[in-house]
Amino acid sequence: MRFQLQALSLACLCLVSNSVKAEGDTNVQAQPNAIGNSSIINQNMNVNNGMTGKLQFGNLVCSQPTMAFTPFYTGNDAENPSSETYSINEGWGFQMSFMVPLGTNNETCSELAKVKLDLAIEELDKQVHDKQLVRVLKCSQLHAAGYMINPKSKYAYICNDVINIRSYVKANPSLFENPSPLSSEP
Repeated sequence: MRFQLQALSLACLCLVSNSVKAEGDTNVQAQPNAIGNSSIINQNMNVNNGMTGKLQFGNLVCSQPTMAFTPFYTGNDAENPSSETYSINEGWGFQMSFMVPLGTNNETCSELAKVKLDLAIEELDKQVHDKQLVRVLKCSQLHAAGYMINPKSKYAYICNDVINIRSYVKANPSLFENPSPLSSEP
């Protein structure tokens, strides 16, 4: 009931009020308001090779001057089937960097590298000599036992140069003759 009374009061007020006229220019134009919503992705690629080359000799680590050339390519393709759009984003280039260690002049590392290289060469020589000695030992054992490798075998070369001393001296007596007697004069 209260609602009905309010509605009736409002209707009476509308009948009693004066009419309102617009004054001046009444030409009203709609002003569109557009809000653009976009997303911009700015991708930056930095390729930084931040370490110098290192040589390590046991507990000693030596930094070395380094030059790095780093090419790069970045790219992506995007297709939107509903609006039939296709976009390609590409980026390529290269970065060149020079890194020089600060501090000592690396003479200690150079000297140590030379020592290590000399030791490695000696070790390799030792292994080659050990291999040859084992080969000679095994071939002499074969000969002493009355065996030999068949000369037509592809492995005959293994023992070809291992010969018996007595047999060699007998076959080449001129190599073991004394060319001149030892004199007692100084």
